[in-house]
Amino acid sequence: SDMFSLKDRMGRDYVLGPGDEIIVDIWGASQTSVQEVISPDGNIIVDNIGPVYLNGLTIQEADNHVKRIFSQIYSGLADGDSDCSIQLSLGQTRSILVNVMGEVEKPGAYQMSAFATVFNALYMAGGVSEIGTLRSINVLRGGRIAATVDLYEYLMKGFTDKNIRLEDNDVVVVAPISCLVNIDGRVRRPMLYEMNPEESLSDLLLFAGGMIS
Repeated sequence: SDMFSLKDRMGRDYVLGPGDEIIVDIWGASQTSVQEVISPDGNIIVDNIGPVYLNGLTIQEADNHVKRIFSQIYSGLADGDSDCSIQLSLGQTRSILVNVMGEVEKPGAYQMSAFATVFNALYMAGGVSEIGTLRSINVLRGGRIAATVDLYEYLMKGFTDKNIRLEDNDVVVVAPISCLVNIDGRVRRPMLYEMNPEESLSDLLLFAGGMIS
């Protein structure tokens, strides 16, 4: 699904937290697997090692950290034995609570995967309403604007980097449309377009696909 492909693309930079499931696979003279959920205090408990603190680390950082820790009890890892290896991966992810407010079809609070993005939140809320903006969707985090998403960047240009990953207790706010401009005649996509105040006729023509010669 889209969520799993997103997980693959963004996984190594994902920041771990309580509720995330960690899987550590070890190959070599002693083949084993550790599967633990990060506790509220940020640890997983590993036999013969004890608590291993992973809260706040990315998957890549946690992988390196776990390799250093496990090398204390697996001599093959410490000696660089090519037949002995370890790999950390992410199992089930924690849930986050996201509020979607303003001009959407179903405003409310939604329990979502920690990989959820603004696009996922808008989908859960039934999409932007007829009078909702596509150009200036704000993500509030701790009472401040953490990001502003312009869906035209994705719809018109295909820029997926504008799909901001959400965090627990984020608020996604969709304001009403402020300015609509109709373009007709010899353009490829004659229709109504939402315009920002700083945009010009050349931007409008770009949205409309250019002139037909």
